[in-house]
Amino acid sequence: MATKVFPDDYELISFFEVEPEVLDAEIPWFYNTVTFQKQYADELLYCTFSPSYGDIDLTLVRGQKAKITLNLHNIDSIEVLKGPNGEHLKATFHPDTSLNDFLLTLKPEVSIIWGMSLE
Repeated sequence: MATKVFPDDYELISFFEVEPEVLDAEIPWFYNTVTFQKQYADELLYCTFSPSYGDIDLTLVRGQKAKITLNLHNIDSIEVLKGPNGEHLKATFHPDTSLNDFLLTLKPEVSIIWGMSLE
């Protein structure tokens, strides 16, 4: 299931502050696989988008070990939000899932907020 809303290339580059690795440079990002690799003092974040499949894969590595690995599916929309509290990457899931929005913040440090509804 394809993502209905996906940020422009420049919005993602601005959010991650790095150029991504793109699987096929000839294909638009929406139909491609795009991986951002962001280095912090002792952490390395990999975030891979496959918007035409509605997927995000995220891995946070610290000291050569994966501390967090998330494979998110059924994503309806991905947005970069800018506000007084900083910049966030927000993923909203298809309404048929019981998953709450996923929120990734990179500054001043990596923060992930996510969960599911217990209805």
